[in-house]
Amino acid sequence: MFCRDEKNNINKYQLSDKINPLTIVGLILLFSVVLTIGEQTQYLISLIFVLGLLFLFSIKKAFRTICSLLIVWGLIYLLEPHLGNVLIGSIYTMLLIVLKFAPLFILGRVLSSYSSSHLIAAFRKIGMDGGIGIGITVFFRFIPEISIRMKEINNGMKIRGFKASIFKPIKTFELYFVPLMYKCIDISDTLTCSIISKGMEYDGKKTSFHEVKITFVDIAMMVGGMILLGASLWKIF
Repeated sequence: MFCRDEKNNINKYQLSDKINPLTIVGLILLFSVVLTIGEQTQYLISLIFVLGLLFLFSIKKAFRTICSLLIVWGLIYLLEPHLGNVLIGSIYTMLLIVLKFAPLFILGRVLSSYSSSHLIAAFRKIGMDGGIGIGITVFFRFIPEISIRMKEINNGMKIRGFKASIFKPIKTFELYFVPLMYKCIDISDTLTCSIISKGMEYDGKKTSFHEVKITFVDIAMMVGGMILLGASLWKIF
């Protein structure tokens, strides 16, 4: 009884328990097509939609993402008059790709907000109880972990007096890549222990703390994504 009341308390305040993570996965698939074939109108609607979704999950992350997008847009605007240079042209193209597919990155950030047990429970509902579901879960949960490790490496570089510079790309790559590889090896051991402790190898019926179900919000979000996809396809045909 106590556990049930405690769970109701948690669900009351956690938005991640109100929206099915499979809905976010479905939106990633839909928006990947919309952003590829859609026009600017569909892009802007997709961007506003995913920013609003991220805002509901974390106001702090939403503001950071908006600031990052504004910085990318500003860099594109500044580089546009100097496209004759090969290096500047390459940077300009990469920034355009980042800005073009920003809604997908934002949805990935939203999906990484879910706990690993919640994601696995969702995939288990649709029969993806094996390697595919675990692989997708580990991938999206690994994104914030990489960010944390990069901050640790950055702090270590400051203590040792090393400085990263865009004018020395090879040295900067070594400063980040080598320690990151060692940290990833350490994380892989932790992931293996976590998978074993969660009973992934158990063949019997599995249960989960999270109740994964389709709600009206999930249906509305998927319908909105399908409408955007239909509008994009309508423009083509």
